[in-house]
Amino acid sequence: MQLDRIFGLFFNDRLKNRLESWVIIIASVGFFIHLLLIYLSTYLGWIHITGFEEYLRNPISAVYTPFSFILVYEVYLLIYYLPRSFSISIGKQFEIISLILIRRVFKDISNINIEEHVLFSSENLPLLYDILGILALFFLVFLYRYFLLKRKVHQPSESLAQFKNYKKLLCLLLLPVFIGLASYSFLQWVGDIYSIAVEGQQKLIDFNTVFYHEFFDVLIIVDVLILMASLKFTDRYSLIIRNTGFVITTVLLRVSFNYVGLENILLIIGATLFGVTILAIQILYDKIDLGDSTKESYGYM
Repeated sequence: MQLDRIFGLFFNDRLKNRLESWVIIIASVGFFIHLLLIYLSTYLGWIHITGFEEYLRNPISAVYTPFSFILVYEVYLLIYYLPRSFSISIGKQFEIISLILIRRVFKDISNINIEEHVLFSSENLPLLYDILGILALFFLVFLYRYFLLKRKVHQPSESLAQFKNYKKLLCLLLLPVFIGLASYSFLQWVGDIYSIAVEGQQKLIDFNTVFYHEFFDVLIIVDVLILMASLKFTDRYSLIIRNTGFVITTVLLRVSFNYVGLENILLIIGATLFGVTILAIQILYDKIDLGDSTKESYGYM
């Protein structure tokens, strides 16, 4: 089939493994370059980059760089797994959010004020929120993966194959959008550096924040399209409700980017908990769903 052939050019195990190897190399190089800049700026004082002080305070902040490259690769994996399972792609969203939190922890640690007599002062509280958020999110991702393994296996059907092809088409459309957003964000980042160096702009815009804001906007549209397609390709009530819940989950994750501190963490945890709960209820529902015989039993209710 032509669609499968085109899809296989961009989403195959060989390409995925090659990208993974390149990401590891680029992330490692970026990490050492970041360390070198910190050493030259903070310890030797040979260079001074206005607007970048927050990223050059100590070696811990250098971890921010490799995590940024890893996150971009995780976005590719989200698109990669979307045709196989909508549930797995939602799980990838949770993993991306958790990696964003982990990256932010290293940034919080590098900014912690060790001269404060009170450890959890107003300046240090973001670190506490992010650490607790990671623990809660990691546990919820574990529950989500556990429930995925407990799902009822449905026999392949023509409608299921059509639904999968529809998701492959969405992935092919989503890939250039992903590349375009990443390129646009990078150019915006370069333009920001120019503004700092030439025009005297004081603060550097967070490159990854800009990218993930817009990418999650696109994900919401994709999730809605999958939801509408599920109405055509299946009449399973539990699947329709589950997909609707996943759309709500993605919306809540996107909204979390608009907040900081404790509000941001609570929205992320709430969105993930909602997704886990939706999946768990679907599994329980499928255990009593016997197809047409289930519909016949409605007459006795």
